[in-house]
Amino acid sequence: MYPNIGLILGFLFIYSSLIGYFRSICWKDPTSKFFQAQHAHVPAYSAYRIRQAEQYAESVATEQRTQGTRRSPPELCIGIPSVQRDGISYLKLTLGSLQHGLSAAERAGLRFIVFIAHTDQTRHPDYRQPWLAGMADKLPSYSDDPERLALARVMELNQTHGTKSKFDYSIAMEECEKTGAPYILIVEDDVVFLYGWRHRTMQALDEATVKSWEAGYTDFLYLRLFYYEGLLGWNSESWPTYLGSSLAVTISVSCLLVLTRRYVPAARLHLTRSAFLLTTLIFTPLLIILFFIAGRNCTSPQPDGVHLMSKNACCGQGFVFPRTTVVNELLPLFRNNRWSEVPTDSFIEEYADMTGALRWALTPVVMQHIGGQSSHGAARGTYGNMSGGNIWNFGFEDNDAETLAAEHLRMNGRTL
Repeated sequence: MYPNIGLILGFLFIYSSLIGYFRSICWKDPTSKFFQAQHAHVPAYSAYRIRQAEQYAESVATEQRTQGTRRSPPELCIGIPSVQRDGISYLKLTLGSLQHGLSAAERAGLRFIVFIAHTDQTRHPDYRQPWLAGMADKLPSYSDDPERLALARVMELNQTHGTKSKFDYSIAMEECEKTGAPYILIVEDDVVFLYGWRHRTMQALDEATVKSWEAGYTDFLYLRLFYYEGLLGWNSESWPTYLGSSLAVTISVSCLLVLTRRYVPAARLHLTRSAFLLTTLIFTPLLIILFFIAGRNCTSPQPDGVHLMSKNACCGQGFVFPRTTVVNELLPLFRNNRWSEVPTDSFIEEYADMTGALRWALTPVVMQHIGGQSSHGAARGTYGNMSGGNIWNFGFEDNDAETLAAEHLRMNGRTL
């Protein structure tokens, strides 16, 4: 092997350089061996957006703002079911980030419906807050419908979180459906949206519609505005694909070396039998292993734009549904399975698996999950602590405030 010592040393240099390179770029990928959880969870953009959202909500509470004109029907209805959490509420930040930065024309095309999901709404810390009344277009309650109220009282008494959360979700959908909006966005009450989320979402809906038609569907189930990258790694069920790809790469390298030796006489001096074996049986497999341990989100990231995400998608922080899907499929589904205890997002995914409905996702995501306290009492940390246990989109923190502001101005036909 001594004649190949130069080849081995050269490979070790290249390999160590590649390790350093991947270490420098893959630290935000939770599926990577180079993942650095503490650094990856720094809320670089979220903290900035939280400040903006809070300041905007406070300004709504203190200023006497006249309600602008509202288009009817709106282009999009946003429904937010919200429940009391022990010691903290994120609803102000969610609403503030949704509305901060909207132009008058954009705001006119939106409806905001906030559903305080308690039979006794005074339990919610944000009930009757001035900023809530100033930002919500409608504040429905269980008391609006005697049947809803009776069902909600039973669910609260039984403390069946899965059942009640789906019930609240369906009420938010139903209230949005009444507005006549062609699209309905249902979001959890512990998220923040980036500046300019609205124009990106509407563009993505147009793209999802066209792609659905091209695929032979008249409609789609939903457009996902948030997902957790931790479930988008090299999943075990796809091992035959990964094995086949690895073998194909190894065989391709072997064929290339054989052809080079045959048709490039000058290379025969260096492409000895031992060099061939080293390259195909050691160097190539080591490079393939490095590719996989670097993490899928780092080496094979999701493409920008709208794409299908039918597997390993989490979670239900933000879905946009076509109104026709809500009316014809989801509302009947929720009513017919009212007492199911399956969590809402899993319930929707199970329906999609059963029917083969299209599930689109938008990359980059336009929202972040900031909740550190579960809506059903399971502590996940304290406010501001973006811990590794939280559902988190790491790419969201790459957003740049100035770039987003310039993009938003450009989309509204203005320049800086």
